[in-house]
Amino acid sequence: MEVLWRWFFRCVVGTGVLFAVFVVLLAVGMNRPNVTQSPGYTSATPEAVSATLSQSLPSTATDIRHCRASVGMGGRLLIYRFSAPVPDLHSHAQAEFASHWDKPQFKKTPGSTSPITEHEINLYKTAFEADANWMLPPHNAVGTLYESADGQFSHRPTIFVDDANGVLYFQITD
Repeated sequence: MEVLWRWFFRCVVGTGVLFAVFVVLLAVGMNRPNVTQSPGYTSATPEAVSATLSQSLPSTATDIRHCRASVGMGGRLLIYRFSAPVPDLHSHAQAEFASHWDKPQFKKTPGSTSPITEHEINLYKTAFEADANWMLPPHNAVGTLYESADGQFSHRPTIFVDDANGVLYFQITD
């Protein structure tokens, strides 16, 4: 009977050790960032098109960069930018809000400065290990800001259209 108890104890301890190793590996794996981004400026590749909510880009879009990142249960990030004629940029910004799963109303603020700052770029680097320096508009950029009309920022797009330089900047996080 003693041999039976000894093997039972070994099996229970072994199962406990295996479970502890599994939990540690799961915790480490879930807290590692998963980043997918364009290697540089691209054309309208399938990856670039899939980075948008509307699954489309204007036919005039050039100089496209995009990045998707996630950290387990810690959050997700989707950012992209591209150049195009200003009317195409405004049409695309409105199409992105219309394609959002929640269909939020947007507030359009002309004459705005960019909401994307060096502080946010550093947060993306720290939280998601995403190299997003390309998302930083020029310091003198003035354009139109599209944001959720209800004031929520989590899970809602923020879009800045740089009217002077013809560039759209998109970001959404949770």
